[in-house]
Amino acid sequence: MKPIQIPALTPVQHKELDHLYRTTKDPRLRTRAQMVFLAAEQGLKVPQMARIVRESETTVLRWLKRYLAEGTEGLPDAPALDALRR
Repeated sequence: MKPIQIPALTPVQHKELDHLYRTTKDPRLRTRAQMVFLAAEQGLKVPQMARIVRESETTVLRWLKRYLAEGTEGLPDAPALDALRR
């Protein structure tokens, strides 16, 4: 699996992510924010994060890439996927 590196969070990014983590009622969203914190603050590798959050390495990698591309706006489920789940 290709390594991925999340740069250190700026104070604004940290505040946004922390607010999301502390206020969301969606456990999946909280886990995604936790993945970003583990990568950015502790420098953990994907396999380590996968064990901590109990997700596959592929899933962790997908959400970290999405965070890098879209920031916190990329962490919620896509609206089309939500509609399919109902």
